[in-house]
Amino acid sequence: MAKAQKILKGEPEYLNQQKKVVLIRTIIFFAISLAVFLIGYWSTKTKANLLSVVAVFGLLPSSKSLVSFIMYARTPKYSETVLQDIQNAAGEVPALYHMYLTSYKENYPLNCIAIRGNNIMGYSEFDSCNATACEEHIKLIASQNSLKNLNIKIFKGSELKKYEERLHQLQNAEVSKKESQLLELMKDISL
Repeated sequence: MAKAQKILKGEPEYLNQQKKVVLIRTIIFFAISLAVFLIGYWSTKTKANLLSVVAVFGLLPSSKSLVSFIMYARTPKYSETVLQDIQNAAGEVPALYHMYLTSYKENYPLNCIAIRGNNIMGYSEFDSCNATACEEHIKLIASQNSLKNLNIKIFKGSELKKYEERLHQLQNAEVSKKESQLLELMKDISL
């Protein structure tokens, strides 16, 4: 039997896979805490026992996992048509798909982030994505990681054709040593 291949962050199905994985993990964590509590209660016939304390401490990772699931559940459904169009236009340009960038103030759902040279180009099909704030957020995070002189542009909604044209232009741009570092940084600030 073939082993299922792990989907990495930045691949189109990553968010959907993570929703399922985190949901299952959350259910298991809560079930373990409940089982530990019930074993303690059934064996001592009282709630005041050491296993009740262990069960309560078990709720900490359970609750953290529940918060993670809520964040994944809030991610929007990305269009498959837009994905195909962007993948065709991207060619050899390194790109991350279905990213959900998080910040203290807002979250930014991006269909794609492409990086070539000192250029970071993103596209969001969602009107709720504040493109200007997203650009500023990426610029701030990059500068905090000593990555400066970047050209950052987020396209949204009806600008898909402009984004595809820009991806075609990026294919001819010079490759930079910073590209892998920028790709990892984008993964770090995304769900």
